Amino acid sequence: MLKHSESEYIFANAYIGSFVSRLMTGRDIRRVAASRDLAGAALILHEFGYEDGYEDDKYLHEGAVEPFLRRERNDLYKEVFSVLPDRRALAFNLLPYDYGNLKICLKAEQLGTMPERQRGFMSEAGTIAPAALIALVRDRSYDRMPVEMAQGIREALDIFARSHDPQSIDLALDRACCRHMLEEARETQDTFLIDYVKMQMDAVNLSAWMRLREMGRPWSALRDVFVEGAHITLPMLTAGYEEPASRMAERLAPFGFGEAVAEGGQMLKESGSMAAFERLRDDAVMQYVKRAKFESFGIHPIQGYLYAKETEIANLRVALSGILFGFTSAEIEERLKESYV
Repeated sequence: MLKHSESEYIFANAYIGSFVSRLMTGRDIRRVAASRDLAGAALILHEFGYEDGYEDDKYLHEGAVEPFLRRERNDLYKEVFSVLPDRRALAFNLLPYDYGNLKICLKAEQLGTMPERQRGFMSEAGTIAPAALIALVRDRSYDRMPVEMAQGIREALDIFARSHDPQSIDLALDRACCRHMLEEARETQDTFLIDYVKMQMDAVNLSAWMRLREMGRPWSALRDVFVEGAHITLPMLTAGYEEPASRMAERLAPFGFGEAVAEGGQMLKESGSMAAFERLRDDAVMQYVKRAKFESFGIHPIQGYLYAKETEIANLRVALSGILFGFTSAEIEERLKESYV
């Protein structure tokens, strides 16, 4: 049990609350999207605490969007977790970076290259340092890993050995990551955090449901990739597998994903792109997380800030990459997710 009283978070709430006022609104992100070049975008970002506005900091000036954003995310988690009374309470947020690093390690192995050579692409935001994780995977030190992680690696390697499909590694580790996150969230005994993780799992399952239907795969294919434990069950999705997305949307409205399935399904039918669905799906999660804005103390406002900043970074990836590749501001804006503020 990791539950803590609100009084234990007073310092953390005050400290992190000072950063909430610097979150970018949708209008601020659109200002970045309208920049003529990355140097102009960097000057706007400097107003919100991003460091690339300095002359000696040339990530964006050199077009290195991903290293810039990776550094900002690493700094985000380092700063927030440094003031938590118990890091374990929100550690589930770090697990996707561990599992992302695991994907890099396992795929490097299968390609016959050294994972160490991919070190520059690995995130520092996880619970296990990249160098340590590389060693654990190389030595197959399962007894020194969390149970869920060891199970996920075994499953990924087993499926890949049979399929020889690198995507099978992604799918197996994504499922393991979801299971691990839910287990960690349950340790907090906090309904808000548990339901947040379950919504993230719902989002993963709905993406698979939409994609497999569009590909014309049978409903049984969903069973192979479905992550158990979320709000929306496998029978709910398989029962509506052959139905129009609009009808399924009515059933999913109580879970917050009705609009995403209705509008996203229509856009998928018209354009063949999942982009609209994925944006609306994430907006549905944001609507849930925004409940934390009405709380001043405890762990919920901190979780709200983490998700807000993650979404901001995701929007900046869209905006900055769009500028780099010559997209118009209108093309960039239609891909932006809803902001926290």
